[in-house]
Order: sequence, then C-alpha cells, then structure tokens
Amino acid sequence: MALPWLNDQLAALKPKALDDFSRTTITGAQHALGDFDNPLRLNFFSTAMRILFEHMMGTLAPVEEVIQSQWFVPEREGSVPTRGQRIVFAIQGGLSDAFVKDTLQVDIAPIRKKLIKAVDNLSKHVHGREDTIIEGRDEQDAAASGAIEALGNFLDTYHECRKTILDAIQDELDDTTVDALMTDTILEVDELATHHSVEEVYVDTTSVRSIGAHFITYRATGTIAVGLQWGSNSDMRRGDGAEADLSFPFHCDIRSRWTIRSTCLSAKPNTRSI
Repeated sequence: MALPWLNDQLAALKPKALDDFSRTTITGAQHALGDFDNPLRLNFFSTAMRILFEHMMGTLAPVEEVIQSQWFVPEREGSVPTRGQRIVFAIQGGLSDAFVKDTLQVDIAPIRKKLIKAVDNLSKHVHGREDTIIEGRDEQDAAASGAIEALGNFLDTYHECRKTILDAIQDELDDTTVDALMTDTILEVDELATHHSVEEVYVDTTSVRSIGAHFITYRATGTIAVGLQWGSNSDMRRGDGAEADLSFPFHCDIRSRWTIRSTCLSAKPNTRSI
C-alpha cells in the first residue's frame, strides 16, 4: 500500500464516497501509490482518481440536469456545462448561489477552484508525456496529497450541504411522511388482508438522496404499525374473521420543489415501500 500518511488520506475518503464503485477506485489509487518501484506510480494513481472524479460528476451532475438549473448560463459553445458548473451542481443542484451561500452558509467557490486545479493536474498526469513525468518520490507524494485533499474537500462540502438542507426542514419532512402513511392506502399492506388500518408511524432516519434541477428528493425510513382484518365486519361479529396487529419496516421517498428564490415547498411522497 501507499505510505502510511497518504494511505490514511485515501482511506478517509472511503466513508464519504458515493457508492461501491467510488470505493473501488480509491482502493485502486491506494495500490498504485504502493507500487514504489514504478516510475509511473503517480500516473496510475492519477488515472484512478480521474475515474473517481468522472464517476462523481456523471452521478451527481448529469449534463441534462445541469442545463435545466435556473442559475445555469452557457459559458461555451453548444451550451455544454463547464467542469466548474458541473462541480457546483454536484453540490447544490438547482439551488441558487445566493440561497446556498447566504441561507445555508456554504461557500462553494474555493472548493470549486481547488478541485478544478486538482483535476487539471490529474489530467496532465493521466496523459503523461516525456516532459511531464514526475519520478521523484517526494514530488509524487506531494502531487497525490494535493489531489486527495481537493477531492476530500469536495465530498465534505457535498455532505455538508445536504445535511444543512435536511436540518432546516427535518420536522416538516417527518410530518409529511407520517401524514402520507396514515392517510394513503399502502398496496403491500392492503394485499395482506381484507382490511387494514395504519395505527402508528415511527420515522427513524431521513436523508437527502438527490438535489436536482427542480426538486430535492429525500428518503425517510422507519417502522409502520398496522391493524389487519381478515373477513368483513359481519364475519368478525359471527366469529368467522380474524384480526392482528403487526409492524413492518418502510421507506418513503419525498420530493420537494422550490421556487426561484429556492424556498422549499410542497413536500409530497412519490414512492413508498414496505
């Protein structure tokens, strides 16, 4: 593996990573840095980290979503978003710059600047030329450390923005989840018995799943307590029916639209699963 301090830097990225593939690329970067006899050690590390960056942008900032954002202004031919604009969208989605900076107190500008510089450097090493290869161990380590730091800061800001948004409307989301599950027919439960009633809803966790051009999507998870009845009320009176109280785990996805001023409105569940 890499030098202990570099390995620790890379290992610290894994809990922040988006998914298993992201963690795989980080493991690949660790192995590349551990190959001390390879003069192209930095180049192979840079390839793994560039794959990680491109995967994050593809997941968090699809081009078709970025260009729908109310803050998007084309900066190059064909209205193709720049790398900087995709980094901004990956963190804040369609939320306005003013809302993110003034209300959420998240400053993206320095993160964007450092990450763009880091990715430019990664690209230089990915497309290495005779006059760009860095073979000195200390120089390789310094370059690798700078790239890891920039990606780590990006992921920290990504998670910070989502946590801040969630904290701001946590109570509203919990109430929306409970109201939806108490009043709507839930197909999975309805298929279990002739009749059912929702008795209680316990919301354990809520998380931001995505911030798009027009909506924020949240996921609430918890437990729902239901009363089940087999047979009609007449069957129950004759003793031919049955009743039971059961609990089931659930998740509920909630979409919230905002206005141009980025005020979150109308949180409504759009999918549920028991």
